[in-house]
Amino acid sequence: MPFIPVATVQEVPPGKAKQIKVNGRTLALFNVGGAFHAIDDTCPHRGGPLSEGDLIGTEVTCPWHGACFDVTSGAHLSPPAQSDVIAYKVQVVGDQVQVDVP
Repeated sequence: MPFIPVATVQEVPPGKAKQIKVNGRTLALFNVGGAFHAIDDTCPHRGGPLSEGDLIGTEVTCPWHGACFDVTSGAHLSPPAQSDVIAYKVQVVGDQVQVDVP
């Protein structure tokens, strides 16, 4: 699958996130110090929107119940979530952020 353009670099400032929809999936796109990462936007605990959570370093906290995830790998780091979320490959071409979504 080719990478799909989802945003421009300017749309997601460092330390922020943006919800994006690609191929029927809802993802959270994060900018960690200029490096972009994408994970599923839905917390596996109760469906909270991870794109609306607080991003500190590479960790995002679900705004609903406080589960933490690593935005670089999708790994869950703390309860109440019991499972990881999918992480997607991201590349930047010019000012365009692209995600590889199967």
